[in-house]
Amino acid sequence: MAPLPERIARGRERLAQRLERTLEPGGAGVLVLATLVGSLSGLLSVVFWWAIHRIDTFDRGTAVPWIASTLGAPFGHPELYLTLFPAIGALVMAVLTLKVFHVPHRLGVPGVMFDARTSPGSLPLRIVLVTFIASALIIGFGGSAGREAPVVAMGGILGGWVGRKLGLYSRRRQILIGCGTSAAIAAAFNAPLAGVFFALEVVLEDYSAATLSPVVLASVAGTAVARALEDPALSHFQVPPYHLGAWWEIGLYAGVGLAAGLVAPLFVRVEHEIQRWIARSRIPNLLRPAVGGLGVGAIAILLPQVMGNGYDHVQSALASPTSAQILLALVFAKLLATSLTLGSGGWGGDFAPLLFMGAMLGGAYGRALDLFFPSLGLSPGAYAMVGMGAMLTAAVRCPITAILLLFELTGSYQVILPIMAACAVATPVARVLLRRGMYHSRLEEMGGPAGELPETRLLAAVPVGDIIRRDVVTLAASTPYREILHVIATSDQLVFPVLGADRRLLGALTFADLRGHLDAAELAELVVAADATSPDVPTLRETETLEEAMHVFASSDLEEIPVVAKGDDPVFVGVLTRRQAFAARERALAEWEMEGL
Repeated sequence: MAPLPERIARGRERLAQRLERTLEPGGAGVLVLATLVGSLSGLLSVVFWWAIHRIDTFDRGTAVPWIASTLGAPFGHPELYLTLFPAIGALVMAVLTLKVFHVPHRLGVPGVMFDARTSPGSLPLRIVLVTFIASALIIGFGGSAGREAPVVAMGGILGGWVGRKLGLYSRRRQILIGCGTSAAIAAAFNAPLAGVFFALEVVLEDYSAATLSPVVLASVAGTAVARALEDPALSHFQVPPYHLGAWWEIGLYAGVGLAAGLVAPLFVRVEHEIQRWIARSRIPNLLRPAVGGLGVGAIAILLPQVMGNGYDHVQSALASPTSAQILLALVFAKLLATSLTLGSGGWGGDFAPLLFMGAMLGGAYGRALDLFFPSLGLSPGAYAMVGMGAMLTAAVRCPITAILLLFELTGSYQVILPIMAACAVATPVARVLLRRGMYHSRLEEMGGPAGELPETRLLAAVPVGDIIRRDVVTLAASTPYREILHVIATSDQLVFPVLGADRRLLGALTFADLRGHLDAAELAELVVAADATSPDVPTLRETETLEEAMHVFASSDLEEIPVVAKGDDPVFVGVLTRRQAFAARERALAEWEMEGL
């Protein structure tokens, strides 16, 4: 009879195997977990929104009247004290995140994407608490940010944590991360279809059947919880009924897409530049978010609409937009305010600001059209609504999510054609100015695989150094021509690296280079390898990825590519063959597919 510790270990192994079989993607076990994660994400969304609302109510209903009664109302306007609150909230947030929780940077959607694509479930559960508190303080005190991205982060972290605690395989933890993010968007907007496609289109970029069922069920669960607990007037927009006036009006909506395609990259770049400027400045880390908050307050003195997520003002733009000049001013004021909030280190999301800017931009466009062509009877509010989806598409590159979100918010099938036209124009225009979407650009900066296809991400996770052939035949720079011919005749290689001192790669000789000179006996004593070397042979570094190697093979007719070590000196380490690269690709795809079985 085996010793007791050995029997316990075997029992645990059998239990883990049974759990894995139960939790197969598409099976009952993973659907139960998807429902659990979706419900918890929906609950997080409701509680998070309630916390923001309570902080905002305290600011306006208690703090400002008390300060005004104590210090007096400046210029007879006590609401001016509100412009100081973004800095106050940012300072409190910085103290908590840096001194109490010791989490210096917000993760947001790119952080969850990085986790899902590198080591699913590696983020600790305490980040959920930090994100909740820090983001609620920033948004509740008037910082220009939104709640959707923090809820997406919290839901994704929660899903990955559940998968890790249960010891699930990487692919299954990825699916649970997608479940959490899907339910978060679904609960925030009362839009289950948009939640599903946000998870599939942005976070996971995986439309396989094994992923779809759990993500759909999580979205349903999150929406159901939000509908049961949350006041719909606080959770999502009340969009007026929409009707398309005439078929030719669809062409006018394409102009909204053009405008969004120009403004969205500007927002991304301004936020990035402010973040870089703040990082290079001598401002203490503890005060940086407060400096951004002061900037938001300064803007809010003239345009108070930029404070918070601004959904009440979006609602006004959808119902009855004001003048085109004010709406256009709000676009760029919100752009700057959000960049100051997030670029200075504030926590929160940029999803809501994008919708705000899109609504104002579309409303300004619609109001301008109505001003110049009053006889057409256009509805500026409808252009504001389409602008929301176009801006989201241009910045995040999620056209399906944007189209479905607008459809679910309006309940009108007629909105599909205008939003499709706007998204179709916004995406290519934005791509000219910004190669990747906002979240994918940040993911790339974090060092994560930012490819927009599952295969690309899989190949980006395979270092070239792991698959190269190191025992290859090389030639010294001084190798005589006679010996070169002997080496070629006795080797199955097609490319022969030529090395100088310290194994530095000088270039390579290929069989094709020497084919016309095989019978040239007069070269036997006159030419050495360095003379015949081709220095422009493509090379790879061992730290590059299989994805990059496949691009090199696609642009070259070589069957073998020399590989050098990392660093400035081209020290030769091996050769990657086309056959090895394709075999590694097949292995990566097979392993990924097996994890989903």
